[in-house]
Amino acid sequence: MNDQVIKKNVFMLSGGAGRIICALPTFEKYLKIHGPDNFYIISQSGLEFFLGTEFQDITFDLGHKGLFKDIIKPNNLINLEPYQEYGYYNQEKSLTESFDKLINDTDSHGDLKRPKIILSKTEEINASNTVKECKKQQGKKYTVVIQPFGRNANQHDGGHVVDETSRSLSTDDYFYISEQLRKKYNVISMTEIRFENDKNMYVDTNLRHWAAIIEEADYFVGVDSCGQHMAYSFDKPGSVIIGSTFAENISYPKHFNIVEKPNNPKVYSPIRIEGLDSELANRVNDTCMDFTSKN
Repeated sequence: MNDQVIKKNVFMLSGGAGRIICALPTFEKYLKIHGPDNFYIISQSGLEFFLGTEFQDITFDLGHKGLFKDIIKPNNLINLEPYQEYGYYNQEKSLTESFDKLINDTDSHGDLKRPKIILSKTEEINASNTVKECKKQQGKKYTVVIQPFGRNANQHDGGHVVDETSRSLSTDDYFYISEQLRKKYNVISMTEIRFENDKNMYVDTNLRHWAAIIEEADYFVGVDSCGQHMAYSFDKPGSVIIGSTFAENISYPKHFNIVEKPNNPKVYSPIRIEGLDSELANRVNDTCMDFTSKN
């Protein structure tokens, strides 16, 4: 009698760095229950935040040789899409909790730990040097990292930034907040969008270096993007400015100071659910990130 081949679960993870960081605690929970020989992870956005973790040797990117033949075909492929999980689109679960539901099939999330981003000594030293350089340039005691724009933001003629999903700061708000911060703090801008008259420090680097810089800094200010997940991973205090999305879904209201435009109703935008009225929701939420100096 032939031994029955036991199928492993192959978790397919899409999206950017923020989603990967959010998924880490749920994989850690799965590993604790099932062990490392029960599953694989495929990360469509690369392996950088799996480096140094317990999952490094069982995680593959799309360029891995023999990925379909050797990893996917013999096993059980599970596509992880937390935006399509009931608790998420009803604002009952965070991104991490929705991953926990999909991966561990549970509604009990109290045992989830803070995400672990494992940095090398070299990365920590380089980040320390970056923050020291910023202090030398700007002359303050404490340093703030600000991430003003999400991945959907684009810079148009005249320098203005537009984010059709209403999750990024406007150019004017970015400059106003930066000016106020620089009165007391050194400020490093976590963005690929550049302005000639910006007095914040820019850094040309990768996401792992940004994680290390955030760990080294004293405070984080950001929007619905990956920086806030990095800051949470390192237990860094901060303020997160929320536009069209909901803090209970995409941020950490018990950890960060959540800033939202007052008296501005918004509706859930069913992004990543094809064919639904996400564009209509974007129009309804269009003014969520239009702040003034009074709010």
